[in-house]
Amino acid sequence: MEKQYIQMMLESLQKKEAVLQSLLEKSAEQKDVLSAENVDWDAFDVLTVDKGNLIDTLLKLDEGFEGLFERVKEPLTMKKDLYKTEIGFMQATIRSLTDKSAELEALEQRNKKLVETKLTESRQAIKQSKIGSQAAMQYYQRMNKINTIDPQLMDKKS
Repeated sequence: MEKQYIQMMLESLQKKEAVLQSLLEKSAEQKDVLSAENVDWDAFDVLTVDKGNLIDTLLKLDEGFEGLFERVKEPLTMKKDLYKTEIGFMQATIRSLTDKSAELEALEQRNKKLVETKLTESRQAIKQSKIGSQAAMQYYQRMNKINTIDPQLMDKKS
């Protein structure tokens, strides 16, 4: 039974690694979307939803792994020599997961800065557009006043 649990733990770690790789790819896609001249916010939102689903999967895998680990914790520590290969594989996979997690965190920080920059640019563009609209409106109002002639009173002497 222990052997089956250990095998399930190994599979869980491999699935977690695949999910983290997918998260890295989605984050890279978000970076590409944000780096474009005109950001496609709909595409960005779709990627964000996809990443949310991947994160949910990751959390479920973590919970499953922890549950399995609690079941085999004692036998693993008591029989380290018997499971030396499996333990070594788990350790290597966990190191890889840690590296991918660090890479993902760095990429997310860069994406966050890109989002902030793009939002600031959008706000400035909206502000400039609003100022331009106001200036145009004032211009047209003033020009309309120039073309109208105020009523004149004329005295006629005969």
